[in-house]
Amino acid sequence: MKVFVDTGLLFKRKMLETLRNPVFIIVSMITPIVYLVLFAPLLNKLTGVPGFTAGHVLNTFIPGLLVIIAFLSGLFVGYNMIDEVKNGVLERMRVTPTSRFALLAGRVLRDLVNMTVVVVLFVLLAIPFGYNLNVLGFLVELVLLAMILITTSSFGNALGVILGDEDKLSPIIQGINLPIILLSGMLLPMELAPKWLQVVAHFNPAYYVVEAGRQLAAGHFLNAKVGYAFLFMVPFTVIVVVWATRTFQHSVS
Repeated sequence: MKVFVDTGLLFKRKMLETLRNPVFIIVSMITPIVYLVLFAPLLNKLTGVPGFTAGHVLNTFIPGLLVIIAFLSGLFVGYNMIDEVKNGVLERMRVTPTSRFALLAGRVLRDLVNMTVVVVLFVLLAIPFGYNLNVLGFLVELVLLAMILITTSSFGNALGVILGDEDKLSPIIQGINLPIILLSGMLLPMELAPKWLQVVAHFNPAYYVVEAGRQLAAGHFLNAKVGYAFLFMVPFTVIVVVWATRTFQHSVS
Protein backbone atom coordinates (compact mmCIF):
# COMPACT_ATOMS: atom_id res chain seq x y z
CA MET A 1 0.00 0.00 0.00
CA LYS A 2 2.83 2.41 0.87
CA VAL A 3 4.34 2.17 -2.59
CA PHE A 4 1.02 3.26 -4.14
CA VAL A 5 0.69 6.19 -1.75
CA ASP A 6 4.28 7.30 -2.43
CA THR A 7 3.80 6.92 -6.19
CA GLY A 8 0.61 8.96 -6.05
CA LEU A 9 2.27 11.74 -4.07
CA LEU A 10 5.22 11.97 -6.43
CA PHE A 11 2.95 11.76 -9.48
CA LYS A 12 0.88 14.64 -8.09
CA ARG A 13 4.01 16.69 -7.55
CA LYS A 14 5.29 16.07 -11.08
CA MET A 15 1.87 16.74 -12.63
CA LEU A 16 1.68 20.08 -10.81
CA GLU A 17 5.02 20.96 -12.39
CA THR A 18 3.56 20.16 -15.81
CA LEU A 19 0.38 22.12 -15.17
CA ARG A 20 2.41 25.12 -14.08
CA ASN A 21 4.27 24.92 -17.39
CA PRO A 22 1.77 23.56 -19.96
CA VAL A 23 3.94 24.75 -22.82
CA PHE A 24 5.42 21.21 -22.74
CA ILE A 25 2.23 19.84 -24.30
CA ILE A 26 2.29 22.49 -27.02
CA VAL A 27 5.95 21.89 -27.84
CA SER A 28 5.36 18.12 -27.95
CA MET A 29 2.69 18.68 -30.59
CA ILE A 30 4.90 20.71 -32.93
CA THR A 31 7.01 17.88 -34.38
CA PRO A 32 4.11 15.51 -35.26
CA ILE A 33 2.11 18.40 -36.73
CA VAL A 34 5.06 19.36 -38.94
CA TYR A 35 5.29 15.76 -40.15
CA LEU A 36 1.54 15.67 -40.78
CA VAL A 37 1.46 18.92 -42.73
CA LEU A 38 4.79 18.87 -44.57
CA PHE A 39 5.75 15.19 -44.91
CA ALA A 40 2.50 13.23 -45.17
CA PRO A 41 1.43 14.91 -48.47
CA LEU A 42 4.57 13.51 -50.08
CA LEU A 43 3.19 10.01 -49.52
CA ASN A 44 -0.14 10.48 -51.31
CA LYS A 45 1.11 8.87 -54.52
CA LEU A 46 2.42 5.81 -52.67
CA THR A 47 -1.01 4.22 -52.11
CA GLY A 48 -0.77 0.62 -53.31
CA VAL A 49 3.00 0.47 -52.81
CA PRO A 50 4.14 -2.49 -50.64
CA GLY A 51 3.75 -1.66 -46.98
CA PHE A 52 0.94 0.85 -47.44
CA THR A 53 -2.41 -0.54 -46.36
CA ALA A 54 -5.53 -0.06 -48.43
CA GLY A 55 -7.29 3.26 -47.96
CA HIS A 56 -5.87 6.67 -47.15
CA VAL A 57 -2.09 6.83 -46.87
CA LEU A 58 -2.44 8.33 -43.38
CA ASN A 59 -3.72 4.98 -42.12
CA THR A 60 -0.16 3.75 -42.62
CA PHE A 61 1.68 6.93 -41.67
CA ILE A 62 -0.14 8.02 -38.48
CA PRO A 63 0.46 4.79 -36.47
CA GLY A 64 4.18 5.20 -37.07
CA LEU A 65 4.04 8.83 -36.07
CA LEU A 66 2.29 7.90 -32.82
CA VAL A 67 5.22 5.66 -31.96
CA ILE A 68 7.59 8.59 -32.59
CA ILE A 69 5.57 10.66 -30.11
CA ALA A 70 5.67 7.93 -27.45
CA PHE A 71 9.33 7.15 -28.07
CA LEU A 72 10.56 10.75 -27.91
CA SER A 73 8.29 11.63 -24.97
CA GLY A 74 10.23 9.23 -22.78
CA LEU A 75 13.71 9.22 -24.27
CA PHE A 76 14.67 12.79 -23.35
CA VAL A 77 13.42 12.86 -19.74
CA GLY A 78 16.95 12.13 -18.57
CA TYR A 79 17.78 15.83 -18.94
CA ASN A 80 15.14 16.73 -16.37
CA MET A 81 16.49 14.05 -14.05
CA ILE A 82 19.99 15.48 -14.37
CA ASP A 83 18.63 18.86 -13.26
CA GLU A 84 17.15 17.21 -10.18
CA VAL A 85 20.41 15.42 -9.45
CA LYS A 86 22.38 18.67 -9.69
CA ASN A 87 19.83 20.54 -7.57
CA GLY A 88 20.06 17.93 -4.82
CA VAL A 89 16.51 16.60 -5.15
CA LEU A 90 17.58 12.95 -5.12
CA GLU A 91 20.10 13.68 -2.37
CA ARG A 92 17.29 14.94 -0.13
CA MET A 93 15.32 11.78 -0.88
CA ARG A 94 18.01 9.74 0.87
CA VAL A 95 16.71 10.80 4.29
CA THR A 96 13.06 10.04 3.54
CA PRO A 97 11.28 6.67 3.79
CA THR A 98 9.87 7.12 0.27
CA SER A 99 9.73 3.93 -1.77
CA ARG A 100 12.59 3.90 -4.27
CA PHE A 101 10.32 2.33 -6.86
CA ALA A 102 7.86 5.21 -6.36
CA LEU A 103 10.60 7.71 -7.18
CA LEU A 104 10.73 6.20 -10.64
CA ALA A 105 7.05 5.25 -11.02
CA GLY A 106 5.72 8.70 -10.16
CA ARG A 107 7.86 10.28 -12.85
CA VAL A 108 7.04 7.64 -15.46
CA LEU A 109 3.32 7.93 -14.69
CA ARG A 110 3.48 11.70 -15.26
CA ASP A 111 5.23 11.11 -18.60
CA LEU A 112 2.59 8.55 -19.50
CA VAL A 113 -0.25 11.01 -18.88
CA ASN A 114 1.51 13.71 -20.91
CA MET A 115 2.09 11.31 -23.80
CA THR A 116 -1.52 10.12 -23.78
CA VAL A 117 -2.82 13.69 -23.94
CA VAL A 118 -0.53 14.52 -26.87
CA VAL A 119 -1.40 11.31 -28.76
CA VAL A 120 -5.17 11.77 -28.35
CA LEU A 121 -5.02 15.42 -29.42
CA PHE A 122 -2.88 14.56 -32.42
CA VAL A 123 -5.16 11.73 -33.58
CA LEU A 124 -8.17 14.03 -33.36
CA LEU A 125 -6.25 16.62 -35.37
CA ALA A 126 -5.32 14.03 -38.02
CA ILE A 127 -8.93 13.01 -38.71
CA PRO A 128 -9.76 16.12 -40.83
CA PHE A 129 -6.63 15.37 -42.90
CA GLY A 130 -8.09 11.98 -43.88
CA TYR A 131 -7.08 9.60 -41.10
CA ASN A 132 -9.71 6.89 -40.57
CA LEU A 133 -9.80 6.31 -36.82
CA ASN A 134 -10.57 2.79 -35.66
CA VAL A 135 -11.49 3.50 -32.04
CA LEU A 136 -11.01 -0.03 -30.70
CA GLY A 137 -7.76 -0.43 -32.60
CA PHE A 138 -6.55 2.90 -31.26
CA LEU A 139 -7.30 1.85 -27.67
CA VAL A 140 -5.29 -1.34 -28.10
CA GLU A 141 -2.48 0.64 -29.71
CA LEU A 142 -2.48 2.98 -26.70
CA VAL A 143 -1.45 0.00 -24.56
CA LEU A 144 1.55 -0.63 -26.82
CA LEU A 145 2.41 3.07 -26.89
CA ALA A 146 2.25 3.07 -23.09
CA MET A 147 4.82 0.28 -22.97
CA ILE A 148 7.10 2.22 -25.34
CA LEU A 149 6.78 5.28 -23.09
CA ILE A 150 7.31 3.34 -19.86
CA THR A 151 10.42 1.71 -21.34
CA THR A 152 12.01 4.89 -22.69
CA SER A 153 11.05 7.02 -19.67
CA SER A 154 12.49 4.45 -17.24
CA PHE A 155 15.62 4.18 -19.35
CA GLY A 156 16.01 7.96 -19.67
CA ASN A 157 15.49 8.62 -15.96
CA ALA A 158 17.95 5.89 -14.99
CA LEU A 159 20.58 7.22 -17.39
CA GLY A 160 20.11 10.68 -15.92
CA VAL A 161 20.79 9.29 -12.45
CA ILE A 162 23.82 7.29 -13.57
CA LEU A 163 25.50 9.96 -15.71
CA GLY A 164 24.43 13.16 -13.94
CA ASP A 165 25.75 15.32 -16.77
CA GLU A 166 24.13 16.55 -19.98
CA ASP A 167 27.36 16.30 -21.97
CA LYS A 168 27.59 12.58 -21.17
CA LEU A 169 23.91 11.92 -21.80
CA SER A 170 23.56 13.70 -25.16
CA PRO A 171 25.75 11.41 -27.32
CA ILE A 172 24.02 8.33 -25.93
CA ILE A 173 20.53 9.70 -26.55
CA GLN A 174 21.38 10.93 -30.03
CA GLY A 175 23.13 7.66 -30.84
CA ILE A 176 19.99 5.73 -29.90
CA ASN A 177 17.38 8.11 -31.31
CA LEU A 178 18.06 8.17 -35.07
CA PRO A 179 18.84 4.46 -35.65
CA ILE A 180 15.70 3.34 -33.81
CA ILE A 181 13.50 5.76 -35.74
CA LEU A 182 14.98 4.78 -39.12
CA LEU A 183 14.93 1.05 -38.39
CA SER A 184 11.37 1.01 -37.08
CA GLY A 185 9.57 1.91 -40.28
CA MET A 186 7.92 4.83 -38.50
CA LEU A 187 8.22 7.15 -41.49
CA LEU A 188 8.25 4.63 -44.34
CA PRO A 189 7.30 0.92 -44.16
CA MET A 190 10.24 -1.44 -43.86
CA GLU A 191 8.81 -3.41 -46.78
CA LEU A 192 10.47 -0.78 -48.97
CA ALA A 193 13.89 -1.56 -47.47
CA PRO A 194 16.38 -4.19 -48.70
CA LYS A 195 16.16 -7.60 -47.06
CA TRP A 196 19.21 -7.13 -44.82
CA LEU A 197 17.74 -3.94 -43.41
CA GLN A 198 14.43 -5.71 -42.73
CA VAL A 199 16.31 -8.38 -40.78
CA VAL A 200 18.11 -5.75 -38.67
CA ALA A 201 14.77 -4.03 -37.97
CA HIS A 202 13.54 -7.12 -36.13
CA PHE A 203 15.99 -6.33 -33.31
CA ASN A 204 14.29 -2.97 -32.79
CA PRO A 205 11.42 -2.96 -30.22
CA ALA A 206 9.77 0.05 -31.87
CA TYR A 207 9.48 -1.86 -35.16
CA TYR A 208 7.01 -4.33 -33.65
CA VAL A 209 4.84 -1.57 -32.22
CA VAL A 210 4.77 0.28 -35.54
CA GLU A 211 3.78 -2.84 -37.45
CA ALA A 212 1.10 -3.71 -34.90
CA GLY A 213 -0.24 -0.16 -34.92
CA ARG A 214 -0.80 -0.27 -38.67
CA GLN A 215 -2.67 -3.54 -38.41
CA LEU A 216 -4.81 -2.20 -35.56
CA ALA A 217 -5.59 0.96 -37.53
CA ALA A 218 -6.93 -1.29 -40.28
CA GLY A 219 -9.02 -3.27 -37.80
CA HIS A 220 -6.93 -6.44 -38.03
CA PHE A 221 -6.95 -7.25 -34.31
CA LEU A 222 -6.03 -10.91 -34.72
CA ASN A 223 -3.09 -10.27 -37.03
CA ALA A 224 0.10 -12.03 -35.92
CA LYS A 225 2.01 -8.73 -35.89
CA VAL A 226 -0.19 -7.52 -33.02
CA GLY A 227 0.64 -10.63 -31.01
CA TYR A 228 4.36 -10.29 -31.78
CA ALA A 229 4.31 -6.70 -30.51
CA PHE A 230 2.87 -7.71 -27.13
CA LEU A 231 5.10 -10.79 -26.97
CA PHE A 232 8.18 -8.63 -27.47
CA MET A 233 7.23 -5.49 -25.54
CA VAL A 234 5.88 -6.98 -22.30
CA PRO A 235 9.11 -8.72 -21.20
CA PHE A 236 11.27 -5.94 -22.63
CA THR A 237 9.38 -3.31 -20.64
CA VAL A 238 9.59 -5.37 -17.44
CA ILE A 239 13.36 -5.85 -17.85
CA VAL A 240 14.00 -2.13 -18.36
CA VAL A 241 11.75 -1.10 -15.44
CA VAL A 242 13.46 -3.59 -13.10
CA TRP A 243 16.89 -2.30 -14.15
CA ALA A 244 15.83 1.34 -13.74
CA THR A 245 14.31 0.61 -10.31
CA ARG A 246 17.56 -0.98 -9.11
CA THR A 247 19.45 2.04 -10.41
CA PHE A 248 17.27 4.31 -8.24
CA GLN A 249 17.66 1.99 -5.26
CA HIS A 250 21.45 2.11 -5.49
CA SER A 251 21.55 5.87 -6.09
CA VAL A 252 19.08 6.83 -3.37
CA SER A 253 19.98 4.55 -0.49
